[in-house]
Amino acid sequence: MKNSKKIFIFIICYIAYTCIYIERLNLSMASPDMINEGIMDKAQFGMLGSAFSIIYAFGRLLNGNLSDKTPPYIMISAGLILSSVGNLTISLFPPFIGIMVMWSINAFAQSMLWSSVLCIVSSMYSEEEAKRKTSYLVTSVATGNIFGIIVNTAVITSYGLRFAFIIPGALTLIAASFVILFTRSISSPQKKTSAKHISMGGLLKDKTVRTILIAAVLHGTMKDNISLWMTVYFVDMFGINLEQSTYFVLFIPIIAFIGRMLYPTCYSLCRLNEHRVSIFSFISCALFSLPLCFGTNSPFLAAICLSIIYTSVSLINTSILGIYPIRFASSGNVASVSGIMDFATYFGAGIGSVVYGFVVKSFGYAPMFISWAVVSVISIFALKKLSLKKCSLR
Repeated sequence: MKNSKKIFIFIICYIAYTCIYIERLNLSMASPDMINEGIMDKAQFGMLGSAFSIIYAFGRLLNGNLSDKTPPYIMISAGLILSSVGNLTISLFPPFIGIMVMWSINAFAQSMLWSSVLCIVSSMYSEEEAKRKTSYLVTSVATGNIFGIIVNTAVITSYGLRFAFIIPGALTLIAASFVILFTRSISSPQKKTSAKHISMGGLLKDKTVRTILIAAVLHGTMKDNISLWMTVYFVDMFGINLEQSTYFVLFIPIIAFIGRMLYPTCYSLCRLNEHRVSIFSFISCALFSLPLCFGTNSPFLAAICLSIIYTSVSLINTSILGIYPIRFASSGNVASVSGIMDFATYFGAGIGSVVYGFVVKSFGYAPMFISWAVVSVISIFALKKLSLKKCSLR
């Protein structure tokens, strides 16, 4: 395959994954007005976040295994179309149970993409080159967050709440058409050695996999809950409106984008060991959670702390969900391992969301930030042994 075609397909994958984050951030940006208008309350908002994370988690486990056997364009385009349907239906603002069902469909649909995107990258490039490309591909998450905040805020301000779900839904339909047109020739990666394909049970028996699963679950309690709660947090704590809060919440994914772009440098400094990158990132999460635990009167300080935490979590996320699964390319388990890690991550996020929803409603935000410091310390100890050695590639 010509290099120019590889780049074009890579860009399509990047845009497709960016779109689903725009379709994920719309709820967060619309939440203050939806709460004020009585469409839902804070506890229900937490339930939506929890439902998304848990269903996404189980979807990743199922779709990760399925993506090792199904052409990537089918998984990606089907996920984009189904996600669009869920968002367009939510724009009608049915009763809360209807919103819950549609948001859950959106979650399952979005779980169909990442493993297949990794399969495309692994098919086009060698293992080491695929790792490098993946470290840039994951910046689509931060890009999606940035555009999600900008686009959804502009749409809500100019056209109203409904269009925060209509516009992202339309964008994913367009992205799906490009995926169908231009990636049909890409198949799931073939095994590059005689290594035997590892069963799901075999993967879960691997001590290294189980250790990383601990870190995946715990970093998940922070990952999506930062983007889920950040808008409501700034509006509640500092008495500012949606437009003013946008300046602060936009700062968070911008810094995270810069951090993700620096991942290859961090990876090199850590001697090509993604587990070391994760440890240093967890240390950063613990340190910058402390000012938030004790409360601050400055939205600027809060934005800085949340930005650094989110950046650190993004680096951990790249290590666990992007770089580590590519170690299993030779046995044809890239999508399966990616699915397992994403399942653990979003299972942690789902538990965190529902707990934080009730805790924030009753006790404020401090307990949430305290929990982030605690899970970071636990993860540091869990990954310590892995960071001391260079794990052999599968």
